[in-house]
Amino acid sequence: MSAVMELYHSKRITAEKAAAMVHSHSVVDYYAFSVSSRYLDAALAKRAGELEDVTIRSEIRVAPPFAVFMADPEGKTFRLETLFMGPFELMVPPERRSYTPARVSEFERLFAARDISSDFTAFMVSPPDDEGYLYFCPSPSLALMDARNAKCFFAEINENLFPIAGSEERRIHISEVGYVIEGDNPKLMPLPRAKPSPIAGAIARHIVGELFDGACLQVGYGEIPDAVAELIVQSDLKDLGIHTEFLGDGVMNLYKTGKITGARKQLQPGKITSGIAFGTQEFYEFMRECPDLYMTTSSYTNNSAVIAQNDNVIGINAFLDINLSGDVNAESVGGNTLSGTGGQLDFVIGSQWSKNGKSILCGPSTYVRKDGVRVSRVVGTFPAGTSVTTPRSCMHYVCTEYGIVNLRGRNLCERAELLIGIAHPDFRDGLIVEAEQMGLWRPRNRRG
Repeated sequence: MSAVMELYHSKRITAEKAAAMVHSHSVVDYYAFSVSSRYLDAALAKRAGELEDVTIRSEIRVAPPFAVFMADPEGKTFRLETLFMGPFELMVPPERRSYTPARVSEFERLFAARDISSDFTAFMVSPPDDEGYLYFCPSPSLALMDARNAKCFFAEINENLFPIAGSEERRIHISEVGYVIEGDNPKLMPLPRAKPSPIAGAIARHIVGELFDGACLQVGYGEIPDAVAELIVQSDLKDLGIHTEFLGDGVMNLYKTGKITGARKQLQPGKITSGIAFGTQEFYEFMRECPDLYMTTSSYTNNSAVIAQNDNVIGINAFLDINLSGDVNAESVGGNTLSGTGGQLDFVIGSQWSKNGKSILCGPSTYVRKDGVRVSRVVGTFPAGTSVTTPRSCMHYVCTEYGIVNLRGRNLCERAELLIGIAHPDFRDGLIVEAEQMGLWRPRNRRG
């Protein structure tokens, strides 16, 4: 047996023994995405009612629901603390969860400065390679800092995970691991892709009209990014680069069709740079085989000063609402946080600092509430409690299915006119009335 495997075997522990180490008032970090703790989570759930005031921390779980909260419906033992809300975080009752607002670029800094700390951290990693390294597959974003921040790191071994290419921060050596927990090796949970809607297609057409050869793209997950990718495949665009927070199927398809070469990037030329990845099963196989990935931490991918070192950065992000002065909300509805600050502002600023760069915030002009009422996403003012994800002082391009406008350098009256012009036609007259009441409409403004 090699020295690596001897060390590995000396650190093995059952999930039950790991859970027994957790005490009342502990903070247990599950990390995030599709590798969020499964083995410790299941074992710790069995101690519901036995412990008191145990904090479970998550950055956003893309996996089955938390076993600890399913086992503790009355909230006697566990409470949730999260840096980003997702569907499984929102399943925890509001009185038993709390949200910490922070940009993704700052997550590692919070851990490094001990503004956030953990007693235990547990999440899934790959088996060790011949040199003893376990890989943070597929998303190294915060993983290394998360593991090192804790007093004890439980590495949950998943044989379906594999080495990924990138910076040194994409992996951890077995010597830095507190204990190893083996389990049932669940497959990475694939995220289904829906065919983009006609509205998403219309938005994508406006966005693609702003792109050019050699652009370095930041794209996210969802039907609009997928629609953008589909249109790029059909276009004459070439030599595109990728420096992004998130990597998914759309980028994979662009790479496979030769649209992405990274030839004009200043940082990691020829490479696809990202910190977070999830998608279909085909996408995970792409990650395993692609020689041109550069997976690294989000303190790098989302650092505005780093982003700006690439020329021609086009940051594409989504909004939920935008008011007439240009403030954007991308995380809350009715005062309730439904997602998080994320990396939007990081790329809004970084892409505008980039030579020839553009920030584009996009979304459908309306949505339908649960009661069936259609509502405009372009609003006069935000309701009380609404989050401002990107402030008006940082705004650049805004896009709906009705067009794309540039707010940078525009005064408030000009912004109101431009935004009303890309609002849904059914709401434009009402928005003009609101603008008049707010002193943002002048006789010279157009009503067409």
